[in-house]
Amino acid sequence: MSELRQRKIPTGDQVEGKVNEAKEMVEEKAKELTAAMKKKQEETDRITKMLEAASEKAPPAMVKYIKMLAPVVAFAVVAFETALPLIAKAISTFDWFINTCPLDLLYAIFGFIICFFGGMYPTTIAALEAWQQSGGEAAKENVKLLYSEAKKVAEESAKDDEKDEDGDGIADVNQIDAKELLMRKAHLALTSCDPDTVNGAIQGIYTGWMGVLVVLKVEFAKTIALGVAIGNFINKPLTTVAQPVLVHTMPKDYHKWIPTIIAYICKSIAISIAWYVQRIISAFHSAIRGGLMCSRGVLAELNKRGIIEFNEDESYLDEIVGWSLAAMGFYFQFSQNFSVPFPLNFLLLPFSMVETYIVWVISD
Repeated sequence: MSELRQRKIPTGDQVEGKVNEAKEMVEEKAKELTAAMKKKQEETDRITKMLEAASEKAPPAMVKYIKMLAPVVAFAVVAFETALPLIAKAISTFDWFINTCPLDLLYAIFGFIICFFGGMYPTTIAALEAWQQSGGEAAKENVKLLYSEAKKVAEESAKDDEKDEDGDGIADVNQIDAKELLMRKAHLALTSCDPDTVNGAIQGIYTGWMGVLVVLKVEFAKTIALGVAIGNFINKPLTTVAQPVLVHTMPKDYHKWIPTIIAYICKSIAISIAWYVQRIISAFHSAIRGGLMCSRGVLAELNKRGIIEFNEDESYLDEIVGWSLAAMGFYFQFSQNFSVPFPLNFLLLPFSMVETYIVWVISD
């Protein structure tokens, strides 16, 4: 009781003061959030106007769809700009982790990922390996150069958005039509960045990517050949069945597209079958490779820390653990039908999109 009496109980005025401070803080944060949202909305509207102005140079049949998609594209651009600092932070954090993590432990983590997910992203993993062999470090420097040039343009554009040369309290960019805004921002972009730097960086990245594609096409040549063989095999019977149906269901003016449509359907089916076979092979190979990498990395790290005594040349422990992991990894991939389970599929959606893109590019 004496301790309770010694404690100072806040008076009503003090409590009211704290509440008022909290309310003022909330109101200030709300104002900042509202101002930020307003600024993002203005930027979205400006990009929409520029896209609509640019659509006038497009083929007449495409103008309607470009204008329809302009708000969506503008929102995506603004969202990407907003997320860019977070993406840069994530990349720098990952780079820090790679440089500070013990090599054996990093080897084990990479092996675990390959063991349980290698068959789900076979071309992406192969592309990463090819990227390192085809000048990945040089390409990374080129990406940094492009980012720095884009940052310059973004900073100049932000300054331009605040200009009010006529002094009427409204930003100049919000008082001009779409064509003038497009020309103004294009002029700003062209005068803010260095063309030699941008051109050199783009060429470096393109050269690296072409090298990756060559390696992937050679590595997955058998899969592509299998897809072509399957496509040629099913093209004739599918044409026999589908062409009479399409002739009666499609307008006469579109009949010339029927062989092309059937060819694309055959290609889609063939690619799906060929890549499913390839995923089984890749999953089996990656499970064994990743399981052994993981077990040897963990055991080597434990040996360095003095927890166990392990010699790779004299012990079978790494093979026992590695093959056990390989069995679990292959079963996991096969049971998931070589697709990433929920909720990891949302987290790894960018990798799934990259995987789909690479498969289609090297299959052409």
